[in-house]
Amino acid sequence: MVGLVVDGEQTGLLHRSVLDRVVEIADRLGCRSAVALGVLPVYFSGADLRRLRRDLDQVVAFADAARRTGWRLGGLSAAPGARPVRVAETSGGTLWADAVRGFVLRGSAGRRRGVPYARPSATARRTPLSGLTAPLVEAVARARVLEVLRVP
Repeated sequence: MVGLVVDGEQTGLLHRSVLDRVVEIADRLGCRSAVALGVLPVYFSGADLRRLRRDLDQVVAFADAARRTGWRLGGLSAAPGARPVRVAETSGGTLWADAVRGFVLRGSAGRRRGVPYARPSATARRTPLSGLTAPLVEAVARARVLEVLRVP
């Protein structure tokens, strides 16, 4: 997980895989400020923060145009790339997100697809990447100083 700290106050969390997809797109577009999000911790203020805002606007526009997606299950979200990413540990095993299959629970009973987590009524849904990056975009929009930190 990645913590977003705006002006000294933690305001949100983002799964590392979502940030990885942002960095991947930013690198392809030549958005250097957004690429800096790939090496944590990272701090932005002043002109660097203004450049990051512009870079994220380009990344989100590209993600929408290219129809990039991730997955959301209840309050959890992830944007796996070529390999599945670990999302959470549960009493039933480890919850992974896969780019094609969505959320998969791997435990002692084997692999089970689409297993509800947190709430029995929760359903995994493919979600636009721009929706998954919303906490980051909102934090950048209102920050005077932004810190992006790895959270254990």
